Amino acid sequence: MAPRQGEGRLGPSRPASVVLDIGPHAGALVVYAGPDLDGAEIEIRPGGGAWRGTHTAVRRRHLRSAVVHAGVFGSLPGGTYDVRVRGVAGAGVSVEVRAGAVAEATLVPAEAGWPAR
Repeated sequence: MAPRQGEGRLGPSRPASVVLDIGPHAGALVVYAGPDLDGAEIEIRPGGGAWRGTHTAVRRRHLRSAVVHAGVFGSLPGGTYDVRVRGVAGAGVSVEVRAGAVAEATLVPAEAGWPAR
């Protein structure tokens, strides 16, 4: 999936290159996706709320022992959230974020509403 017009494709992230602002006030969310979504924008909303355009890019992320594709929302108030590929109707997945913790979710084609390639 190509980046949105006017936005360049981000390169892979390096280990320890993501900053999370978590604690008693907020948690974070890591959303894993397949390599077919490298460069795609994923968006988030409070569970059942309006889509307000809050988004992040899926990037190739180099970890110590693996390479994954993921988007990171580095600071979110605790609560239930819906995540989807930006601009694709419907919610891909719902996930609970807890203050002081890092939640994880995975978008798969059938859930996210995009065709598998």
